[in-house]
Amino acid sequence: MRVFFGLILIGLGGCNAATNELGYGNALVIANAQFRPGGFPAPTDGPGTVQVAGAASTTIGTFRTRLHAVLAPDAQGAIIGLQGADGAWIIAAGQPDFDTPGQPSATATYGFDPSVLAGPQTILLAATDAAGRIGVASSLDVVAGAAPVPEGDLVVGLAWESTADLDLHVLDPLGGEAWSDKPNTSLAPQPGMPVDPSAYLTGGILDHDGNANCHLDNPANEHVIWKTRPGANGDVAPVIPAGTYTVRVDARSLCKDAAAAWYVEVYGRGVLLAAARGEATPEDVRGDHRAGAGVTALTFTRP
Repeated sequence: MRVFFGLILIGLGGCNAATNELGYGNALVIANAQFRPGGFPAPTDGPGTVQVAGAASTTIGTFRTRLHAVLAPDAQGAIIGLQGADGAWIIAAGQPDFDTPGQPSATATYGFDPSVLAGPQTILLAATDAAGRIGVASSLDVVAGAAPVPEGDLVVGLAWESTADLDLHVLDPLGGEAWSDKPNTSLAPQPGMPVDPSAYLTGGILDHDGNANCHLDNPANEHVIWKTRPGANGDVAPVIPAGTYTVRVDARSLCKDAAAAWYVEVYGRGVLLAAARGEATPEDVRGDHRAGAGVTALTFTRP
């Protein structure tokens, strides 16, 4: 499991100022790209951008929107950033499209970080050449739409854009763990103790098994949720233990994909408490997929 979307190093010249930083928390997130800190660069007589196209809107916190550009013939890559935001991303140029021979393309899968405010946003894209010269940026206007957060006192979510079968594991401070094979953090009563038929409603409960057995959901996600639920004798309030929670991501199968970029987020009554990104790779599929499986995405503490 690699932290964040797998990075690529592109030899486009030192003036692009690429670094090994992961770009965590950047407003714009691009898969398979290299992060470039600082403001969007000014043009330095580099190659032009012929066309930029993409979806008119995308949901904040999801990472599956495609952007495509046609570049001038001497372009070797492109820099992509969000207008007014620090940080941008470098991608390598791809093969020309069928209808634009001799002109390299630039394709990226992107998303907006949950910190981005809903509303209109402008994505900038500038072509670069082998010497690191940067062309005049073209723009693409996109509407960032708010992503609905499942209702709950405590919600731990996993989202990914892939055919892969990933599993969310949430371990509470008392040792209860919820995942697809045991979708509830509630613990069995000790021997000799009476059984409370409503006890299971107080735990964190997995809402569903996303992309189970490589059957593609759209989008792929899972949530473990603590919330008030109706019981046989009235509503049952959740029991959210104080202490440290551990959130893991387990790759049961990558299915048709070489890797799977994922995003984990934690909400307390609709307020974002913690978040992390990573990438599942073939080595993560090895081993068993029972309790405790997966790589730790994050931990958080409830008072």
